[in-house]
Amino acid sequence: MKSFAFSCLLVAVIFCHTSIAHAGGWTQPKGKGYFKLSEQIVNANSVFRPNGDKWEIPVTVNRYTTSLYGEFGLIDRLTIVGYMPVYKHLNLDGDDTLTGVGDWDIGIRIGLLTNRATVISLQAMAGLPLGEAEKDEFLWTGDGEFNQHISLQVGHSLYPLPAYLKGEVGFNNRRGDDNPEDDYADEIRYSLEAGYTIAERVGISVWLRGVDALGDLEPRNDSQYLSFGPEVHLYVTPNAGFTASMTRFTRGYNVLDAPAWEFGLFLKL
Repeated sequence: MKSFAFSCLLVAVIFCHTSIAHAGGWTQPKGKGYFKLSEQIVNANSVFRPNGDKWEIPVTVNRYTTSLYGEFGLIDRLTIVGYMPVYKHLNLDGDDTLTGVGDWDIGIRIGLLTNRATVISLQAMAGLPLGEAEKDEFLWTGDGEFNQHISLQVGHSLYPLPAYLKGEVGFNNRRGDDNPEDDYADEIRYSLEAGYTIAERVGISVWLRGVDALGDLEPRNDSQYLSFGPEVHLYVTPNAGFTASMTRFTRGYNVLDAPAWEFGLFLKL
């Protein structure tokens, strides 16, 4: 029984991704965009259990995720948004291993209030269950459910200071893809972020992001957390450069108790 509970817990924490870029209300102008290729690394020896307690696990969970994130403006008030984990590598103590594509999130952002210091947008995303969710080794690259996430995003420019504030709140509707016995909890998602640019070359931001599950958490499918972290954009040219970030949890349920380090390359059109 203890082995089964441990396996179910690993299922939830392994496929949970923790870092998706948040635009915070601004849409991309027509024909313009932002694109990032990044690698996220997580090595964990403990987890947050379903009751919120930390638990040392008898294996090391290693997760490596290569992802593409992109925004492209179709028209000035309509932006296509996508987060695509194109390759995931998971292993337990270097032995049990699984590689493959992860679940993708694709959608649109619609500008409701633009061209002011404060902007407001509505974003709708669809989660595509492309990852592996049917293996018996308790290693998954996806969660096997098609979800729809709708959020209200607000951004505020602090011009003439090279700084901004932004926030987001949304509802994530979750539903199992194949197995009618799967039980997925709907979610409230939210975030707050502040950023500042130094000498037009270094962008620094700090943020809080949270997920609250509505109803009881099923160890196989659900998680919730409050996370924080910094991110740095280093501009090599006015439109391209490097990014680095760290995600850490202040509280969690069914998530890994370890920092998620992410390094990437970005390009602005």
